Amino acid sequence: MRKVELTMNEQTKYEIVKQFIDNKSTNYKSLSVKLCSSLKTAYNLVKKYKDQGKDGFRHKNHDHKPARTKSIELKQEIINLYIKIGYNVNFNHFKMILKRDYNIIVSYNFLHKLLSNEEIYSPKCQRKTRRMRNQKIKDKQISNQKLTTQEQEIVADHLLDDVDAHPRKERAKFFGELVQMDASVHNWFGKGKTYLHAAIDDCTGRILGLFFDFQETLYGYYRLTEQILLNHGIPAQILTDNRTVFNYQKEKRPTDEKDTFTQYGFACHRLGIALYTSSIPQVKGRIERLFQTLQSRLIVEMRLKGIDTIEKANEFVKSYLNEFNDEFALPYNHTIDAFEKQINHETINETLAIVSRRVVDNGSTIKFQNKYYKFFNSQGDQMNIVPKTKCLIVKKLDGELISVIDNSAYTLVEFQHHRIVSILEPAIVKQKNVYRPPLSHPFKKASYDNYLKNYRPKLQNNYAYAS
Repeated sequence: MRKVELTMNEQTKYEIVKQFIDNKSTNYKSLSVKLCSSLKTAYNLVKKYKDQGKDGFRHKNHDHKPARTKSIELKQEIINLYIKIGYNVNFNHFKMILKRDYNIIVSYNFLHKLLSNEEIYSPKCQRKTRRMRNQKIKDKQISNQKLTTQEQEIVADHLLDDVDAHPRKERAKFFGELVQMDASVHNWFGKGKTYLHAAIDDCTGRILGLFFDFQETLYGYYRLTEQILLNHGIPAQILTDNRTVFNYQKEKRPTDEKDTFTQYGFACHRLGIALYTSSIPQVKGRIERLFQTLQSRLIVEMRLKGIDTIEKANEFVKSYLNEFNDEFALPYNHTIDAFEKQINHETINETLAIVSRRVVDNGSTIKFQNKYYKFFNSQGDQMNIVPKTKCLIVKKLDGELISVIDNSAYTLVEFQHHRIVSILEPAIVKQKNVYRPPLSHPFKKASYDNYLKNYRPKLQNNYAYAS
C-alpha cells in the first residue's frame, strides 16, 4: 500500500473525520463545526473516508505541475549562466541579459527565488539580506564549513563591512540646471585600473558624457565637457570634486598648465557656467551613486563585448550611454530645458584649451612640453621674435598650438633638430602630370578620324596620309 502524503490542512480534516467514525458518532452538526465547513461538506468527507480512506482527502492537483513551470534543465542553465557571467551582476541586469543575449524570458521573482535557493545573493540586495548573508558566512568560517564560490569572493574582496548610508537630497528643478562631474578609478576592463570621467544631470539622472583615461586629467574633463556642449548645450552650473584634478596645488613650482582649476575655471567663465567644487561626497551624491551602478553594470557589459583597450571602451560607452538613459533616466519633456543654445565645434575647440606662459629664447623659438617650436604668420612665413619676449601658448582641444604676443597670433610649428633633406642626396624631381585628352575630345577627334581613314595595316608604318 502506497504512502499518502497530505498537507497540514488535509491532515487535520482527516484526523477529525477519522475520530468521528471511530467513535461511531452521528452528530454531523458538531462535525461541521469542528471542520469549519457546511453540513453538506461534513457528509461528503465522511463518505470519502468510507469509500477511499486517507487517499480521499488528497487534492487531485497534488502532483500536477502548472503549465508555466520551468524545467529543471532550464533552471540549471540559468544558474550556470549567472556563474559564468560573474557574481557582480545584479538580478535585474541579469534578467535583461538573459532576454537580450540568450532569448530566455523569465520574471524577476522567479529569478530571485531560483538564485536565492542556491544561496546566490544579488550585489544590490537589501541591507537586511546583506547582514544575514554576512552573519552566515562568519558562522561558516567559525565552524570551518566550506564556503560557496560567491562567498569566497565576498571574503576575498573584504565586502563583509556595511556600506555607509548617504542622505537623500532634492533634485534640481530643471534639466541642465546642475551637472555633477567626477572620475572613478576602478578595474573597468582588462587587467589594469583606469579612470572613468562621468557627468550626470541632477534633475533627470541622465548621463551626459562618459570618457576613459589612464589618469584623472584635465584632458578627460575637457572631453567630457565637449560631449555636453555638442549634444545638449551650455549648462547653468557644474558641481565637481575639490580634492583631485580641479584643485592641483601640491607641487613646489606649480605651472599654469598644471593648475587645472584655473584652466577649467577659465573655460567655464568664457562659457558663462558657474563652477562649484566640494570635497564632501554626499554633496554630489548623484554622481557617486552613478559610479556604484556603473561598476555593477558597465563592467559586465564590457566583459561580454570582449573590450580590453581604452580605445574600444571609449567607443563602446557612446552607445551604452543611450541604453543606460533609456533604462534609468527620468523623462525631461515635463520640465524646462535650462541648457543654452549649442555652440559649434570650432568654438568648443578654442574654448576648451590649455593656456600657459613662455619666454622666447635667442633662437626665436619657445620650448613647450620638451619640444621647440617656431613662429609662423597666417601667410606661412617664419617670424623672428625678439629674445625674452613673453607670450601665451594656447593648446586647443585638437592639439593645435597658437602663440599670442600682444594682439598678434602665430601658428607654432615643431622645430626639427636635423634637416629632413640633405644636400648630399639627389634632389627628387617631381614629374608633372601631363594631361592627355581622350580621343573623343573635340580637338583630337578630327586627327583620330583622319588616322582611321588612312589606316593601312599592311604597310610598314601601319598608316599613310593621303596626298
